[in-house]
Amino acid sequence: MENLLALLDKIQQVSPLPIFSQEMIVVQNAGMQHWLNMSLAQQRGISMNIGYALPSQFLWKLVRSMASDDNVPEQSPFSREVLSWRIDALIGSKIVIDDPDFSSATQYWLGTSTDTKDADISDNINESPVTKEQDYSTVFSDKQTLKRYQLACQLADLYEQYLIFRPQWINDWHQGKASKSFSHQKQAVEVEKWQAKLWQLLTEEQSYDPLELVNKAIENIATKKHLLPPRLSFFGINAMAPMWLSFIEAVSEHLDVHFFHLNPCFDYWGDIQSEKQAINVLTKWVKGHDDITVNVGNPLLANLGQQGREFMALLNDYSTVNIEVFDTIVKGDEAESLSVLHQVQQDILTLTDPRDAPKNQQDNSIVFSSAHSALREVQGLHDWLLHQFNDDKSLTPKDVLVMCPQVEQYAPYVNAVFARGWQDLADKIPPLPCSIADRVSKDSEPIVAAFTQLLSLPDSRFQVSQIIGMLRLPAIQNKFSLSLEELDKISAWLEQACVHWGVDQQHKQQVLHSKEVNNAFTWQQGLSRLMRGFAFADSPMFVDEQLYLPNVEGNDAILLGKLMLIIEQLQHFSQHLAQEKSASKWQQFLLSLLNSLFEVTDENAFNVIDQAIGALVEYCQHADYQQKISLGVVRDFLTNHFSQPDPGRQFMVGQITFCSMLPMRSIPFKVIAILGLNDGEFPRQRQPLGFDLMASSKSELGDRSRRGDDRYLFLEAIISARQSLYLSYQGRNIRNNNEKQPSIVLKELMEYLEAGYGWQLHNSDSVIEKNDSDDRSSDIKQLPMQAFSEHNYLGQLKSFDPHWLKLKSAKKSAQTDTLLLPVEITPDNETKVVDINDLIRFFQHPAKAFAQRHLQLFFESRETQLDDTEPFSENFLQSYLLRQQLLALYLVGSNEQEITSAVSAAGVSGVFPDLPSTNDSLERWRDDSENFSEFIRTESQLTTADAPITFINAELDLVLANNSHFVLDANFPVQEDSLMFYRSSSAKGKDLFGLYLHQLILQCWQDHAATLNTADLTQEQSMLAQVKITKGFYFDTKNQKPTQYRFSQLDNAQAHLAFIVETYLKGQQQALLLNTELVEKFFKAKAFQQSHFEKIWSDNSSMLSVIKPLGQDPYMHYFWQQCPEFSEHQPTFTALYQPMWQAQEQIK
Repeated sequence: MENLLALLDKIQQVSPLPIFSQEMIVVQNAGMQHWLNMSLAQQRGISMNIGYALPSQFLWKLVRSMASDDNVPEQSPFSREVLSWRIDALIGSKIVIDDPDFSSATQYWLGTSTDTKDADISDNINESPVTKEQDYSTVFSDKQTLKRYQLACQLADLYEQYLIFRPQWINDWHQGKASKSFSHQKQAVEVEKWQAKLWQLLTEEQSYDPLELVNKAIENIATKKHLLPPRLSFFGINAMAPMWLSFIEAVSEHLDVHFFHLNPCFDYWGDIQSEKQAINVLTKWVKGHDDITVNVGNPLLANLGQQGREFMALLNDYSTVNIEVFDTIVKGDEAESLSVLHQVQQDILTLTDPRDAPKNQQDNSIVFSSAHSALREVQGLHDWLLHQFNDDKSLTPKDVLVMCPQVEQYAPYVNAVFARGWQDLADKIPPLPCSIADRVSKDSEPIVAAFTQLLSLPDSRFQVSQIIGMLRLPAIQNKFSLSLEELDKISAWLEQACVHWGVDQQHKQQVLHSKEVNNAFTWQQGLSRLMRGFAFADSPMFVDEQLYLPNVEGNDAILLGKLMLIIEQLQHFSQHLAQEKSASKWQQFLLSLLNSLFEVTDENAFNVIDQAIGALVEYCQHADYQQKISLGVVRDFLTNHFSQPDPGRQFMVGQITFCSMLPMRSIPFKVIAILGLNDGEFPRQRQPLGFDLMASSKSELGDRSRRGDDRYLFLEAIISARQSLYLSYQGRNIRNNNEKQPSIVLKELMEYLEAGYGWQLHNSDSVIEKNDSDDRSSDIKQLPMQAFSEHNYLGQLKSFDPHWLKLKSAKKSAQTDTLLLPVEITPDNETKVVDINDLIRFFQHPAKAFAQRHLQLFFESRETQLDDTEPFSENFLQSYLLRQQLLALYLVGSNEQEITSAVSAAGVSGVFPDLPSTNDSLERWRDDSENFSEFIRTESQLTTADAPITFINAELDLVLANNSHFVLDANFPVQEDSLMFYRSSSAKGKDLFGLYLHQLILQCWQDHAATLNTADLTQEQSMLAQVKITKGFYFDTKNQKPTQYRFSQLDNAQAHLAFIVETYLKGQQQALLLNTELVEKFFKAKAFQQSHFEKIWSDNSSMLSVIKPLGQDPYMHYFWQQCPEFSEHQPTFTALYQPMWQAQEQIK
C-alpha cells in the first residue's frame, strides 16, 4: 500500500493538474480517506485541493451529470434508502393487495391470506391504481405497517443488488420478459414473477429507467466531457460490479483513470485454485486423476484471495496499462533472516508454497492467543502491547491497529482495561492511549440511547427504575437543574410512596386491558400523597381514605414540582407518540421532544439525532411518500440509522486504534492485532432471504458476499502488518474449560505455519508457560481464565498489573485456617463510648461489622433499590413492622378507631399486595397483635391504667483489665420493676443476647449506684435502681404462640460484661466467628464437634435446620474461604455465650 501511495504522489508530481483543478480520488471508506490524506500531507508537507468520494455516490453523480436529464433528482429514487419508501407505498396499495401474484408477499405483512376472509381489506382502500393518500391507520394495524416497511427495506436492498450485479434481469423485466436464469426452479419462477411486476410498477412512477440512464450517460460522454474531472483515481478498492467497470472504461476514453489496486502477488494468480476447489476437481475424475494437475500456488492466497482474484480477472477484461510497484523479492540467505511474518508475506508475493520445502523456524512476529472470554482477550492484548512498547522504543501508539469483527462487542472491555492507560499503573509502565472507531451511536452515545428509549414510551409501563435511570442522564439533569443528590432524594420519596409503575389508573387499564384496575402503585397516586403530605401533614396521616406522606419539606417542594413536571411531559409525549403523522410532522414533533427533555451537552450526539430525523424527511420527500407513518416504522427507521457505524470518527487519531473489520481498509501498520477470531463468528455470514433471487441463481464473476469479503480482509491484514501480527480467539469455554475451535481462516493460517515452518500450534490444557530455555513462542498462548491467576506472572509475557500481584504475595496456604487477607486495625487509646445497640449488632455478625466499619466493604447495595414490580405476596418485614405498630397501640390502650385507622393506612400504603386476600391478612395480624398484647399484660400483671413503659438513659463507665475505660450507653425500657422488651416475631439469638446484655449492664450500673447517696439520684435513676428482672416477649407467627424469656440476677456480671467488651475490642482488630445466631444451634445440640459445624457451614439439609449455609454468607466467605476449625473459636464462644444460655428462663 505504501508503494501505491508513492505512485499516486509521483503521478501528481509528474503530471500536475491546473492549480484550480481538483484531484478526484474515490475510496471505499472514510478510514482509507483519512490515511491517504495524512500520508500525502506527510510526504509533501501539505495536502490540499483533493476531493474524496465513495464509489456509489460519485458514480451516480457522474451518471446524472452525463445524462443531463432535468427529471433525474440528485438523490436517486432507486437508491436503497428512497426505494424502501416507494416500495412500502406500493405493496400497501390496492393494485398489489388484489393481485394474486403478490399473495406470498402480502400474506407475510398482512398476516392472513388475501384470498379468504380478509380479502375485503382491499375494498377499504382507495380505488386508485396506487393508493398513496389513504389514511392507513383506519385500515392496517401498527404491527402490519411495521412488517410491511421491514419487507420494503429488504426488497429495496435486493433491487439495489439486482441493478448492480444482475442488470440483465432488470432489462428483461423492463421489457416484460422473464429471466432465463430460473427456468428449472419453480419456486424461483414464482418469486421472480411478483418481483418483476413490482419493479415494473416502480419504473412506471419514474420518467426514466436507471440502466437506460447509464447507457444514455455513456452516449453523452463525448459531448459532456467538460463536466468530467480532470483526472480520476480509484484507491484501495478490490471489488466493483462489472456494470460500473464498463462505465468507467467509457469515461477513461476521455480522461486518465487510475486504479491503485493492492495486488498481493507478483505473478499471475488468476488460475490458482483453493484446496477445496482442487478436491472438487479431482473427485469428478473416476480414473486418471493422477494425470490432473491442480495449481494451488500459495495455499493462503488460494483459500483467502477469491474476491481479489475475481476482481483482477474483471480488470484484465479491459484495455489497461499496468504499472507494477511490488515490494522487493528477497531471496537466498537474506530471506532466511526475515521474520516468519515477513516470510509468509514473501510466500504470498512470490506465489510460493512453503510445504514444498518445509523449514523449522519460529519467532514472535506472529502470536496466537487463546482466552476464555472477550474481557480476557483485551487484558491479554494489553499486557502483550506493553511488552512490545517495552522492547521497541520506536513503537508509538499510532503504529498499532486492533480490529474486531464487531467492535461494539469489545468496546466496554477496551474502556475498562485501556482507560487506565491514562494513569500510570506503576512508575515504569507507560500509558496506552486508545480510540475506538466504527462505534454505533445507539451504543456509544447515552443521549441517543435515551432518545431511542423515549420512542418506546407508548409501550412503556413507566417503571420507576426506568424513569429514574433516564433522569440520571446529564443532558436531562441539566435541562431540569437536577443534581445526583436530588435524584437520590427523589428515589427515597418514591420508595416511601410505593411508586412502581403506571402513570395513572387509565394508563394501567390500557396496559392490562382491563377496566377492573385502580391507581395503586402509580405515579399519580404516589405524587399525590407526597403533595398532600407537604401541604397538610407533619407526620404520616390517613384521612378520608387518603394517605398523607410528609417526606417533602421546605424548599424540597421545588424539587417535587420538577418531578411532577417531568412526569407530565413524559405522559404528554407518550400520548402524542402513539399518533400517526406525516414525515414532516414527525420531524417537528421529535425535535420538540428532544429540545423539551434534553439540554445540549454533546453537540455530536444531538447532530446524530438531528441528521437521522432529517434523513427520514429527506427520503420520504424523494420517494413522494405522503402517507402518515406509525411510531413503529419511525422507531425502526431511526434505530437502524443509529445502528450504522461511523467509520470516520476516532480512526487514526494518534492513539491505538480499535475498529471493526471493514472491507477495503488495508492500511499498513507496524502492529496489527485481531480479536474475536472465533468459530462461527468470523468470517461473518449473511443468511439469504427466501425471496433473494441472487441466492437462488448461479454466482457470477464480480459477485460479493460477506464471507468472501471477510476472507480477503484477513488476507489483507496479514499483508498489511509490518512488524507483528497478534491473533486472538476464545479457545476455551468459560464454564467448563472445554476446547473451542478458532475461526476457519485462523485455522488455515495455523495449518500453513505447521506444515511450512514447523510450528506446533495446539491449544494445550496447560495454562502455564514454562520459563526456561525451551522456546515455546510458536505455541498458542493460552491465557489463564482470571486476571488474578498467578500464572499471569510466570513465563516470558508476564502481566504488568501490580494490583493482582499484591494478592499473589498476600495469599496464604489453602490448607491453613487463616484469613485470605492479613487485615488488622490498630485500636487507639481514647475512651470508647459505645451504644448498647451497636454492641448487639456487632455480635449478631462480627465479621460483617468488621468488614463494613474498618474495610468499608459492603456486599449489599447501599443505594435505594426501586422495584418496578408491585408486591404480589406478603412482605415479612412490612408485616412485622405493622404487627409491631399495632402491638404498641394495644399496649398503650389506644381506642378502636386509632387501631382501625392504622390498619386501613397499612392496607392502602402500597407495601402489601392490592389483592382481596390482603384484607384477611390485615385482620389476622390485628387479632394476633391484640392476643399478644393480652398475653403480655397477663404475664406482666398490667392493666390499661398502668403506667406505660418509661425509657431511661444511663451510662456505665467500665474499667477493663488494662485499666482502660470503656463507656456503655443504654436506653432502658422500664415498666415498674422490670425491663420490658417485646417483638412480634420469634426470638432470635440477637434478641436473647440483647436481653442478657441489658441485664448485665443494669446490674453493673446498680452496683455503682449503690455506692452513691440516694439523694444524688434523679427520679428516673431511682426507678432504674429498683429494676430486678429483664423480660422479653416474642410471638411465633408460624406456631401462633407467644413466648416469654427472662433474665434475673446474674452472678459475676462485672466479669462477664468485661469479657464481652474485650471481645468486642478484639473484633475491631480482626474478623471473629462469634455470631449470635449460632448460639441456639450449638447449645441445643449439646455437641460441639467439627462435623456439626461443617454441616452448618455448607449443608442445606443439616439436621440442625440451618436456613442458609454459613459458608454462603459473603462476609464469611471473604474471611474464611474454607470451613474453619471451630475448635480454635470454641473457648471464646463458650465463655461468651454459655453464661447467657444457662441464665435464660423461658416461659411459654
